[in-house]
Amino acid sequence: MNPVSLVSLVIPAFNPRFFAQALRSALIQQYANLEIIVCDDSRGDEIQQVVESLTGDAAERVRYVRNPQALGFVGNLLACLGEAKGEYIKFLCDDDQLSPACIERQAQVLTGQADINLVLAQRVFWDADDHPLPSRLENSTLSPVCGIFKGDDLLAIFENFPVNFVGGFSSALFRRKDVQELMPALTQPGHCFVASLDLALYICLMRRGNMAQLNYVLSVERLHPERLIRQQPMKDAAELEKHWLVQMLKVRGGEGAPAAGWVRYLPLSRASEAPRVWDELPLSRTLGARQANQEYRVGIASESFSQLYTQWLACRTLSETQRRLLPETVAGWARQPKIVPIIIDEQASRANLDLTLKSLAGQLYAPELTLVLSSACTEAQLDERVFNLPLQEDWCAQLNALLAQLDGVDWFYVLRAGDRLVEPALLLLAERISASPSALCVYGDEGGLRDGESADPVFKPDFNLDLMRSYPYVGRSLAFQRERFLALGGFNSSYGELAPHDVLWRMVEGDGVEVVEHIAEVMLESTLGLAQWLALPDVIELNPQVLEAHLQRLGVAHEVRQGSFTLLNRVDYLHAERPQVSIIIVCKDQLAVLQRCVESLLEKTAYSEYELLLVDNGSESAQTLEWLSAMTQLGSDRLRVLTYPQQGNVAATRNFAAQQARGEYLLMLDPYVVVTRADWLGELLNHAQRPEVGVVGAKLFNPDGCVLHAGLILGLQGPAGSPFFGDSLNAAGYMHRLQVVQDLSAVGADCLMVRKAVFERVGGLQAQDFALTLNEVDLCLRVRQNGYLVVWTPYAQLALGTQPVAVADAAELALRAQEQETFYRRWLPIVARDPAYNPNQMLNTLGGSSYSLEPGLRTGWSPFSVRQVPKVMALPVNSSAVGHYRTIQPLVELEKAGRATGRIYYDLPSIIEIERESPDVIILQGRYSEGPINEIAAFKPYTNARLIFELDDYVIKAPKKNAHIRNMPDNVEMERLVRRGIGLCDRVVVSTQPLADALSSMHHDIRVVPNMLATHLWDGLRSQRRTSKKPRVGWGGGTSHSGDLAIIADVVRELANEVDWVFFGMCPEELLPYMHEFHGVIDLSVYPAKLASLNLDLALAPLEFHIFNDCKSNLRLLEYGACGYPVVCTDTEAYRGYLPCTRVVSNSTDEWLQAIRMHLADPDASYRMGDELREAVLRDYILRGDNVRYWENGWLAD
Repeated sequence: MNPVSLVSLVIPAFNPRFFAQALRSALIQQYANLEIIVCDDSRGDEIQQVVESLTGDAAERVRYVRNPQALGFVGNLLACLGEAKGEYIKFLCDDDQLSPACIERQAQVLTGQADINLVLAQRVFWDADDHPLPSRLENSTLSPVCGIFKGDDLLAIFENFPVNFVGGFSSALFRRKDVQELMPALTQPGHCFVASLDLALYICLMRRGNMAQLNYVLSVERLHPERLIRQQPMKDAAELEKHWLVQMLKVRGGEGAPAAGWVRYLPLSRASEAPRVWDELPLSRTLGARQANQEYRVGIASESFSQLYTQWLACRTLSETQRRLLPETVAGWARQPKIVPIIIDEQASRANLDLTLKSLAGQLYAPELTLVLSSACTEAQLDERVFNLPLQEDWCAQLNALLAQLDGVDWFYVLRAGDRLVEPALLLLAERISASPSALCVYGDEGGLRDGESADPVFKPDFNLDLMRSYPYVGRSLAFQRERFLALGGFNSSYGELAPHDVLWRMVEGDGVEVVEHIAEVMLESTLGLAQWLALPDVIELNPQVLEAHLQRLGVAHEVRQGSFTLLNRVDYLHAERPQVSIIIVCKDQLAVLQRCVESLLEKTAYSEYELLLVDNGSESAQTLEWLSAMTQLGSDRLRVLTYPQQGNVAATRNFAAQQARGEYLLMLDPYVVVTRADWLGELLNHAQRPEVGVVGAKLFNPDGCVLHAGLILGLQGPAGSPFFGDSLNAAGYMHRLQVVQDLSAVGADCLMVRKAVFERVGGLQAQDFALTLNEVDLCLRVRQNGYLVVWTPYAQLALGTQPVAVADAAELALRAQEQETFYRRWLPIVARDPAYNPNQMLNTLGGSSYSLEPGLRTGWSPFSVRQVPKVMALPVNSSAVGHYRTIQPLVELEKAGRATGRIYYDLPSIIEIERESPDVIILQGRYSEGPINEIAAFKPYTNARLIFELDDYVIKAPKKNAHIRNMPDNVEMERLVRRGIGLCDRVVVSTQPLADALSSMHHDIRVVPNMLATHLWDGLRSQRRTSKKPRVGWGGGTSHSGDLAIIADVVRELANEVDWVFFGMCPEELLPYMHEFHGVIDLSVYPAKLASLNLDLALAPLEFHIFNDCKSNLRLLEYGACGYPVVCTDTEAYRGYLPCTRVVSNSTDEWLQAIRMHLADPDASYRMGDELREAVLRDYILRGDNVRYWENGWLAD
């Protein structure tokens, strides 16, 4: 990069609310040659105060300009532009933020690429409270990798779809001279872009050159009610400006796109190629598929977490079919437990009590009895199945006595007045009890109520012993098995509010942690949310007492002290021994780094019983070798230098060092670690010496005080990732999880302590399978598999210096991929279900944060742990046409019939998502190109689902005039691809017997399921006849039938004066002059009604004679028939059979004319044929009743 290229980062500031965050993000940019300009258009002094308070040492880089009078948004942009001096310019809106690498990465693209005049990067949306919001069309990537896009081609896309799907001002970097030239012209009085100014500028730039898009998330765009685009004048302007944009695009000129809807693009890695060989991308189709996908996802239009959460909750209800089949479902359980909710009403709040009782009355699984202990009650009263009793002062003793009398009751559920149970709460509880016979206690997720509205959800991990010792995170609404509760002596009154938690501990002590079950669903919402309950003085006071009693019963020597917050417990385990620790540091050169690590460790570590093993793994620097030699000469027992000459296997190197170690504990430490606190090693040993613990990890932070490692969450951004990355070292974290000891599935190797005996017992690191990566994660999982805990403690804190990012060669990348594949094969079930992470939280945290809510899909919620019917994962190729007929609607009907449950995905889920869903069947529709076939091959080893290859066309040989053929490979290559895709699947389902015959050599199990029509779209359609002077004759269909319509071109011309021609969907340009009516493509949801409204007296269905058409289905005849139209069609294999139509044998113009005139000569006979066709279609080809069994046989039957 040219180091003299100055970038002007300009902030048109007006609203001070988020300005400080915007400015901070500007100040931490990694790009060195940067000027920051703030043009303040506000009338107060808040923005100026923020600038003065934040700039400090960076004052020389920040220029603050106060506009003498308010200029408005556009005027302020122009003021910023006038102040800028850089070669490049970036506008940062005052409520947005940039990532530290944003300008550096974007400037790298502009420099040296003269044809690129616009660089955009991925953005994420946050709400006003920094909650990440779901991705949507406006911030989706255009291509699989960072790429350069032909500007002219993009203009054609925008003409048909004038929506900004590439990014706002904060996402873009420009050449300043371009903006200075174009911006004034776009903001002239009377024709001033405001709401769409960013897109208007992009369009002008694309006329002149190309656009680059980076697939990295480099900016945050904040959605909130105060933002400018939400103001009514801006909304009004947006409508007007949309018309201006369309006008601009219509006169754009320039080079045409390779084909309608396609754009040329080039991966950015090939930008320097000369000459450039462009790839082509079906962008219109991609955007359409994304839109369809988003219709099925939760919260895609949400602008706050509150909106998102409300939508998410609304989707977690049982479907009509699930409700209808509920009696069967419950009857299929091993047992139907009798559950008694117990409501404690201390506040005598009638409103709160009614709220809880109402929610219990609406349960899908009825309680055996409801006990109400209320301070407002004066005498016992039985009201149907609600038993009201006066609440005694010692409610614990009162409940002990009552529960002893409830013979026949299996479980009880402790609630408070003000708890509102979700409708399936007791159903989920009963199902979990039935499915887990060893369970003694169950807790669930929960939410709060603010003014009666759902808020503040808490998504908890599965039972976590050390997190529970830190504070009672399970909440207060616990369910217990009555018999075991009574055997343990019931509640201990001395623990009052936490008496249930004392019972939980006694169950764990006597029966193991496995007896505590967690339901990862919001079971209830309350006027007293979890945070409010935890803040109660009684909870704070009793929390350490309950813990002390638990540890005393176990005979564990300890001291309990307060953690970093009032509520939190911190346990010092009083171990009698001081074992030796072998600290293993593997190094290769990096002398200064190694010296810093060793010196800080020796100088600051308080615990003295350790040895330091420096393992040289191929150092070449003379200085490093000399220093290591000097360390060897010291002859110290505390520090030894080992040499392991074989390079390229981190795991083997550490195993070698472990064999030489003398300590009872091994500590793997990265050379970039810097010891900053004396107690770090003692804190690790505090837990490592516990007999139930196998591995302990620490909290690592960077020099800026931001968290780098806080343990590992399985499945987070890949096989395993670090939560809270980038958060402040002192932040509480979700559920205080950055500040408390807890059990995790794995911790990182930068600082990992393991008992040597355990290390040896599990076979050490698996150097053969995980030479470079994931060896520490695999170790932790094997340690857990052997019954030990993996503990993370925030009290062992270490700094971790910045590590250089090595560029991996092809061999290393291949090895890493192989290791990841091995890891997934071995551990996928637990990776997909990390007990330390709630399944309702995000794994792909692109631009968001760990522990954020995963929005998920709108449909397909199935909370049961035991499956009653097969589960189908359907991947249609689109949401209309073939996707509807062959995948979506059949699944809908199978669900209605109670023969399957399912979910629809338009993007292939990750292997972790597939494992979480664990479908019995995966429908793969139209996956016959290289990319999708490779995806099938990639996930196939990780699923036991039946893979079904769904195909509707003989794509191996498409007609030459087919519109889709231009980007399909030749027939030989197409056959290879189809054969490979089919070969990866367990079954093939096709629409016709001829198609099955054509593919018969490719698979042994090919099943024919004919196309059928959806009842809600096609049943009951009525068209009118004889509505005009001339007969209405027409055709309706998709946009890929040029060759078919060419057959009747002369027929259209010949009959132009005899009939009114009506075409729907497409019409060749040369036939448009002969059309009485032409109707363009419309959405499938209104297509049937539109087709019927054409009121055709005769419908035509020409097809070219071609194997492709022979293999097609008779769908066109079915659609015409549902409308009652008489039909003349080509006598091809697709249209043969018993359906009453007039068939043209030769496809000659004369025969077509003869057939049409025959119908026109006797319209009554023609209409009778249409009635007969309608009757046959409605009888045999509507997807309902027994016809659904075709799909059951195709997809589900063995």
